[in-house]
Amino acid sequence: MSKRQLTRWQKFKLVDHFYWSGVLFFGLVIVFILYLGHKMTEKMMNAQDMPVSTLQIIGTRPYSSDLEIHQVLWELSESESFFSLNVEDVQQRLENIPWIRRVAVRRQWPNGLIIHVTDQTPVAYWNETQLLNDSGEVFSAPIDRITSWLPHFSGADDIASNVLSGYRALWPLLESEGLTLSEISLTPRQSWNVTLADGSKLVLGRGNDVIRNVRMERFLKVYKHVLPQGKQIDYVDLRYDAGFAVNWKKQLGETANNEQG
Repeated sequence: MSKRQLTRWQKFKLVDHFYWSGVLFFGLVIVFILYLGHKMTEKMMNAQDMPVSTLQIIGTRPYSSDLEIHQVLWELSESESFFSLNVEDVQQRLENIPWIRRVAVRRQWPNGLIIHVTDQTPVAYWNETQLLNDSGEVFSAPIDRITSWLPHFSGADDIASNVLSGYRALWPLLESEGLTLSEISLTPRQSWNVTLADGSKLVLGRGNDVIRNVRMERFLKVYKHVLPQGKQIDYVDLRYDAGFAVNWKKQLGETANNEQG
């Protein structure tokens, strides 16, 4: 074999060596990628069955309990994993707990849930067996968890927000005179009757907030002048255009009497 032929042969062998080395390297890369893909798939398949093991409950919750929330989550987590758990379903079920108003749920990697809970804010008893929240919405919840004083309202559910609006308008007027509004009741014809903490009843009649406020202010202007008489008010009829009528509670040996104001 001549020198020129030998050189060509060596070049061919060198090229052939690089070719097969490249093929081998490429093959190893493919195998490595397939291996990683298999492992990632295996890991994801295992993660699908990963249970929810940590729970963080935050928010303003003076009435709902951790036990109620955990009970709902326990029922769901028995059949659901961290990934398969439907957070909207969790939210809806938690909002069905009587004292809970709003819920926001989000996942926290790798196996936790963060639940933000906002309880109802009751402002009054409604028709004795239900409650009214600060948005004028009627809701039902165990009233034995209420520890603070609340007024009593009664009327048709569809006017509950109007009752709350009227209460908020009347409250400061009465409070400025040292009086506390304890009850509001509406008749089927939406005539307003207000009861004070001392038991005095004020008949405000029908009308909007402005009309009721005018009638109440008219009475409060002379209220302090009525007290020194040593008599206790039974009820005051404020439905007159330019005045009101006072009915006094019966004293021992007396009969009830009316007085125009």
